[in-house]
Amino acid sequence: MASDQPAPPTAISDPGPELRQHGYRLVVLSGSMRGHEIDITSEVVRIGKSRQCEVTLPDESVSRTHAELRREGDSYRLLDRASTNGTFVSGSRIADAWLRPGDVIGLGKIELRFVPREERTKVLPSERTRFGPVIGPSIEMRRVFGVLERVADKDVTVLLTGETGTGKDLLARAIHEASPRRDHPFVIVDCGGVDGEALEVDLFGRPEGMGRRGAVELAAGGTLFLDEVADLPMELQPKLMRMLDSGRFRRTGGVEEVVADVRVIAASHRNLADLVEAGELREDLYFRLSVVSCEIPPLRERREDIPTLIEVFSRRLPPGMWSAPSPEAMARLMGYDWPGNVRELRNVVERSAYLNQDGGIDLVTTRELEAEEPKVAFDPTLTFREQKERAVERFEAAYLRWLLERAKGNISRAAREADMDRKYLHKLLRRYGIDAKHYAK
Repeated sequence: MASDQPAPPTAISDPGPELRQHGYRLVVLSGSMRGHEIDITSEVVRIGKSRQCEVTLPDESVSRTHAELRREGDSYRLLDRASTNGTFVSGSRIADAWLRPGDVIGLGKIELRFVPREERTKVLPSERTRFGPVIGPSIEMRRVFGVLERVADKDVTVLLTGETGTGKDLLARAIHEASPRRDHPFVIVDCGGVDGEALEVDLFGRPEGMGRRGAVELAAGGTLFLDEVADLPMELQPKLMRMLDSGRFRRTGGVEEVVADVRVIAASHRNLADLVEAGELREDLYFRLSVVSCEIPPLRERREDIPTLIEVFSRRLPPGMWSAPSPEAMARLMGYDWPGNVRELRNVVERSAYLNQDGGIDLVTTRELEAEEPKVAFDPTLTFREQKERAVERFEAAYLRWLLERAKGNISRAAREADMDRKYLHKLLRRYGIDAKHYAK
C-alpha cells in the first residue's frame, strides 16, 4: 500500500539555499503512447481518456476521468476518481496516496512513471570566498557559490535573480567558464534593449543570404545569456519556449529547422513568478528558464563583504592614488544601504580616489561631490558617440589637473602614480593645453 504521508524533502545539510527544479514528468510505460513523456507544470491535472482531461490517455481500460494528480506544498497527491478499473501505485490499489520519485502509476492497463522535477536539495555553503571574479566571504554569498559550483558543469538552464548591481552578469560568465562549454562562445542578449522584431532577429537571425546569424547560432557549443529576460515580448516567448523544449529553432522568416546547441542562462531583477501571475510571462517558459533558480542577495544583506570589496576595488586603482577608509568613513560605508549594490560601491571607491583630495575612500565626501556637481548638459545636434567622447575629454582634463596637483607638477612622479607612460602623459597634456609648471610648488 502506498504511504499516506508525504515524503520529506531530501536534505544534504541544514544551511544553504535550495536547488529548485519545477514541475514533474509522466513517462508512459505501456499502451499506444508508450515512450511519450508529458511535462506537467499545473497545480492540479485530471488524467483520463476524455479530451476534457489535462492528460489524455486513449485506452479503453482508462475511465473518462480516471484520476487526479495535485501538488500540495512540496509533495504530490494522487486521487482515484471512482474509476472502473482502479488506480494503482507501485502495484497497490489506492484511493488517495502521496507519490514518491520514481513511483509507477497504474491506470487500468496503462502504466506511468512519476518523475518530479521539483526536488529540493539543501546545499552546503562553499568553502571558497569567490566564484570566478565575484567575491564574497559572507555566508550569504558562499551559499550562492555552493549552488553554482554544483550546477556549473551540468548542462542545465539557470535563472539568476536579484537587484540591479548584484553581479548577475559576472556570475553568468563565471558559470560558463566553469562549464565544459568554456572553450566555446559566451553570447549576451539584452532582452530589454531592442523592440520585439529586432530582438527576434538578434536571437534567431535570418535565413542564409538574407542577413546575419543570430545569437543562438553564434553561441553554438557555448552559452547564451539572456539578460533581463523579464522584458522578453509576449509574441516572442512561444518561439523561445519551443527552442528550449525541442533544442531546435527557425530563423526569422525561415522554414528550415536549425539545431540549437546552447546552454541558456537567464537573469532578471524582477520577480518572474509575479509576472506569470500578471499574465506577462508564460508559465511554461518560466519553468523552463528556472530549472535551477538562484537569487543573489543585495549588498545590504551581506554587509560583512563590504571591507573586502573595498580593498579589492581599491587595489585595481593606480598605486598611491587612494588611501584606506578611516574608522569613521568605514562606519559610514558599512551603515549605508547601497541601493545600487556592488556596482555602486565600486563607483564610490573609484570616485573617492579620483576626486577626494587625499584619495581617501569615504561615502559622505563622494556623495557631497555628486550633489554639488552641475547637471550634465547634452547637445541635441551630437550623436551618442560624440556626446560620450566629450564626456571622456572632460574627465581626462580634470584627472590630469588633479594628478599634476598631487605630483606638484613633477611629470615623472605623475606618470608613476598613474601607471602611465611618460611620453603618453606629455601627449595628453599637450592635447588639453595643460602646463605642468603651473602646478610646481
